[in-house]
Amino acid sequence: MSDGWQVAIAGILAFLVVLALVPLCRRFALARGIYDTPEPGKVHRDPTPYLGGVSIALSAVLCSLLVPGWESEAGDAALILVAALIVSLAGLLDDVRGFGPVPRLAMEIGASLLAVAAGARVQLFGDVGDVIVSVVALVILTKSFTLLDNMDSAAGAIAATIATALAVTALLEGQILIGGLAVVVASASLGFLVYNWHPATIFMGDAGSLFLGFLLAVIALKLRTGVGHFPSAMAAVLLVAPAVLDTALVVISRVRARRPIYIGGTDHTSHRLMLLGLGPRLVLAVLLLATAFSASIGVTVSQGLLHPLLAAVVVFVPGLIAMVALLRVGRYDPNGGRAQLLRVSADADAASDV
Repeated sequence: MSDGWQVAIAGILAFLVVLALVPLCRRFALARGIYDTPEPGKVHRDPTPYLGGVSIALSAVLCSLLVPGWESEAGDAALILVAALIVSLAGLLDDVRGFGPVPRLAMEIGASLLAVAAGARVQLFGDVGDVIVSVVALVILTKSFTLLDNMDSAAGAIAATIATALAVTALLEGQILIGGLAVVVASASLGFLVYNWHPATIFMGDAGSLFLGFLLAVIALKLRTGVGHFPSAMAAVLLVAPAVLDTALVVISRVRARRPIYIGGTDHTSHRLMLLGLGPRLVLAVLLLATAFSASIGVTVSQGLLHPLLAAVVVFVPGLIAMVALLRVGRYDPNGGRAQLLRVSADADAASDV
């Protein structure tokens, strides 16, 4: 069987396995009282169970074993999957009973070090510098997906889009194992969207958002293209740029409001777009268009078709302009009246974004 068919079969199975597992995870979560209740500042109106991310993690890990390329990279691939499961476990503990930010961060750093040992690292400054930058990048990108998981379908749809772009890039470069892993992640995310589409019947929780963010960041750092170290690094950044920009928006907003960064709130890109009058589906469409645009630019850079600095200008200048505009938009209140331009205050919901 050709490598292409094996990758396709692994992707199809990942989709089907998630379809089968999500109802089981949902019933378990409801039976154990593991659900998110509606509160002021939250968009959903009905109690919604967590643990959908467990199905994503299990499906992605199991189906990745079917991807060709394990014979030559079994050690690195095994380290990556173990590291991803460690991060997912940290999220699961937080979903089920709450988990402090310090031990959670420690688990994320430990998992990032494993991924770096497996070759998921930048190649810009030298050994020590590259390790430090790689670990910081992995932790930030991992957390960025917990921030993106703030409305129905957002994290899953964005993950599927980024994973598809990563798969195209890796497969064009002949990185079958990494490309196949990206295909599996994209397929698992799409399978979850069947249940998470607005109005969602289940949330992925941190077990899923951390897993997806970490694995996508690892795949981006594992990409090796023939265009040089700096263009490769820029391509990786562009492939995940929407997550980076949303994280920057939230951090700047909370620093300006003198509010702890790790305290959750309704100050994300999606909430601000809703406050401007866009409905959930239209907000999702905007986010997906931005993600697809940035990711496609990243693919062109990885193939040497566009200069990395020009690509950065094309993506980040509009992104920064949009960020400045969105910083003027206040907290989304689904029960409120006419939208007003307000600054984010510290009275938002107390859920942790860390």
